[in-house]
Amino acid sequence: MFRTIMSGMKSLFRRDERNAEIEAEVRSFFESAVEHKIRQGMSRADAERGARAEIASAEMVRHKVWASGWESVAESLWKDARYSVRQVLRSPGLSIVAVLSLALGIGANTAIFTVIDDLLLKQLPVHDPQMLVSFGDGSDSGTMVSSSPGPYDIFPYDFYRRIGGNHDQFEGICAFASFTTTVSVRAESGTGGPATQAMSHLVSGTFFNVLGAPPLMGRTLNAGDTAGDTATEGGNAVAVISHRYWRENLSADPGVIGRSIAINGRSFMVVGVMPATFYGVELNEQSTDMWLPITMQHEVMMQPSLLKPDGLSWIHMMARRNSSVSVEHAQSWVTVEFQRFLTQREGAQISELRRKQISGTFIPLLPGGAGLSYVRSQYQAPLTVLMVMVGLVLLIACANLANLLLAKAASREREFCARLALGSSRGRIARQILTEALVLALTGGALGLGLAFWATRVLINFIDRGAARTALSATPDTRVLLFTFATCVLTAALFGIAPALRSSRTKMAGALNANMRNSGGTGTRSNRLLPKALIVTQVTLSLVLLTVAGLLLRTLENLQTQDMGMNRSNVLLVKTNPKFAGYQPERLNALYDRILSRIDALPGVRSVSLSGAAPLSRGNWDSPIDLDGRPTPPTEDIGTRLNRVTAGYFETMGIPLLRGRAIQSQDHADGVKSAVVNKTFADRFFSHGDAIGHSFTIADPGAAGVWHIVGIVRDSKHNSPAEKPDPFAYLAVPQLTGDDQYAYWLEIRSVGDPEKITGQVRAALAEIDPNLPILESHTIEEQADSLIDQQRFVSKLAGVFAALALTLACIGLYGVMTYNVVRRTNELGVRMALGAPKSGLLWMVLRESLVLLAIGVAVGIPVSLAATRAIKAGLFGVDPADPFTLIAAVVVLSAALLMGSYIPARRATKINPMVALRCE
Repeated sequence: MFRTIMSGMKSLFRRDERNAEIEAEVRSFFESAVEHKIRQGMSRADAERGARAEIASAEMVRHKVWASGWESVAESLWKDARYSVRQVLRSPGLSIVAVLSLALGIGANTAIFTVIDDLLLKQLPVHDPQMLVSFGDGSDSGTMVSSSPGPYDIFPYDFYRRIGGNHDQFEGICAFASFTTTVSVRAESGTGGPATQAMSHLVSGTFFNVLGAPPLMGRTLNAGDTAGDTATEGGNAVAVISHRYWRENLSADPGVIGRSIAINGRSFMVVGVMPATFYGVELNEQSTDMWLPITMQHEVMMQPSLLKPDGLSWIHMMARRNSSVSVEHAQSWVTVEFQRFLTQREGAQISELRRKQISGTFIPLLPGGAGLSYVRSQYQAPLTVLMVMVGLVLLIACANLANLLLAKAASREREFCARLALGSSRGRIARQILTEALVLALTGGALGLGLAFWATRVLINFIDRGAARTALSATPDTRVLLFTFATCVLTAALFGIAPALRSSRTKMAGALNANMRNSGGTGTRSNRLLPKALIVTQVTLSLVLLTVAGLLLRTLENLQTQDMGMNRSNVLLVKTNPKFAGYQPERLNALYDRILSRIDALPGVRSVSLSGAAPLSRGNWDSPIDLDGRPTPPTEDIGTRLNRVTAGYFETMGIPLLRGRAIQSQDHADGVKSAVVNKTFADRFFSHGDAIGHSFTIADPGAAGVWHIVGIVRDSKHNSPAEKPDPFAYLAVPQLTGDDQYAYWLEIRSVGDPEKITGQVRAALAEIDPNLPILESHTIEEQADSLIDQQRFVSKLAGVFAALALTLACIGLYGVMTYNVVRRTNELGVRMALGAPKSGLLWMVLRESLVLLAIGVAVGIPVSLAATRAIKAGLFGVDPADPFTLIAAVVVLSAALLMGSYIPARRATKINPMVALRCE
């Protein structure tokens, strides 16, 4: 094989030398044959004549030798490619349209695939990621009291300590916080110097070893960094930092190992730097800056320990599979261990009902090679819809180009017939057309790749909301390049196969007739029907895309105008963190009083309040409750969402008070604990009476005590404009203790534009305490918009793709009708010479377009209805079979396509009969 390859390479690149060798061999054979025949008794003249008859010709021998190797195929393909490039350059107008259409179609597909590859398909950059398993899907986060039956994916730290050392079922188990924590960092271990914010992640000492992620410099955390019981908490302040943080914040200092940095005022020693490709196990909007020992939780989160026995659930877990143990067996083992753990936590007085609840709990072991990501679950369905849509756009582009190439192939029928007459095979002609299609596709793909790089950056910026650090990358990798190349080849086959087959079936007799009227005269009925069938396909697919885009845009409009249960005008939200300024819980109430009084005194401020979680955000926490001190029946849903607020919150947010009173300044720490609930809370738990005057307790130990309901407010939205209201309770901030007393968000209602008072608010906070950081600042309208980012992402892109599909369909119809007018020039000239009116000719040409449009719409309506049912889950406030949207899509499509066909029809009425008849 090697000799064959080398011989072929020599023939390709040193052809003259190869031909000389063949000629020398032929000459040697000729002389040997002559000598042989002379020895047999023939004269020299007869011997030479016989030898020449046997050899035939040196040129034929050389051609046979050349055709016997693979190099002849390579040279033939190269010649086809060169000829194809000349043909493409010979028709610049058609080529530009084709390349731009393909660039848009292929570029859009590549951009969406790049994001899908990054977000949905890519594995963690660690050793053997397919051997990693996740304990649950990681959808829960934060801290919670988990007690209900069903699957679990969030656990107390005590459970990890129970099974973390087991190596029979797994090669290793690691734990990490179910959330990242923003920390204050100073480059030096002292307290001086400016502080910056960084994203940290608490992980166990086995984290990097289980993942199989070696460091770039230094070492990673090890089991010794988090070993021991809770007595060793806070005893090993070490940090592993990301490559980006090392480069951007520590100036890529090669001596960073062993250097100290101050995290929340505590000195941590940097022990390792991770490679640039490593981002941890969570692929979300913000990538992690540093990984810290989980036993440093108190210092990092600046809140009471979550590591003690009987603590809250707050960690996720992953493990590396033991190849000798099946996933089913390992899942059964870990479920049994978890049920035993929950049973032992209940103690000896566990009830039979609780035993039955625990027996219904289980831990699913899921593939963990791709890591965990709430962004992935949020955008998986939208990206799938968009990928289907850009695929349809590419199909429309292929149908469009197939029609253009069919018209071009019809004009080259004489050329193809001449080649057939000279001995060329029909397969060679088909290959030539396909090669031209491939040249166009590869050119469009190359241009589309550049377009995709830009578009991918826009998509990623939309998904991660402009985060400065993200694990998503717009740079195409090998898989993206292979996808683009495969798309180019498939596209070339799709739009090139019809012209190739048509050209290879050309009949020589008719096409070479000198009296042929036009280039399309030899076309059969099937050849005339194919372009029309492609136009019908374009109309059908365009109607589907327009209908889907219309429904998604109406969904976005409904979400934007949805009543959120509050007055969203003129409200500014400012996030701060008293922890970073060193405030302990006992100093918070005094700080809050100073903040509220100072901000309320600013010009243009109408009211002000503080809360633990921002309005219209996912930052509220959940907890089961017990009403009036009585245990709640197990069949009743007792989950309640909670937020902590100060006096003035409902006035500032414009949430109407229905009955009772709101949280007031008199609700101080020593008073009766006061809570305000929403209407859903009151209706669900007190359907036969008034909720005011009743009380409840919260399972979360951070909100201990009996809370008395003093007021009922209107339901408001929190996670999404489309959500159904859940029971919600607002607790008075001064009456909480410990970490639950921290209020991070400042709500300010202004007289005018809230953004105009941002500078005054910043100055006022700096006046109160220069160390009080301002982490975020935006209006409530911007906060509300962030809740529908996913819908806005899908709707706007769907609209763009539908508009692109409509444009391509118009171009396709325009091209076909123009070609038909040119093909029928003689016929139209005869009709005009015989007195046919221009209006009749205009209607004759438009009628063909109307028929194609009617067929496409008739086929497209049921296909559109089927497609809209598939996206029903993503719609809000609009029915999948909404007649208004469907009619609007048909009207827009009809108007655009009629406009595209009117120009060729108008051109037909301006044909000069004498010029047309002169061609006869």
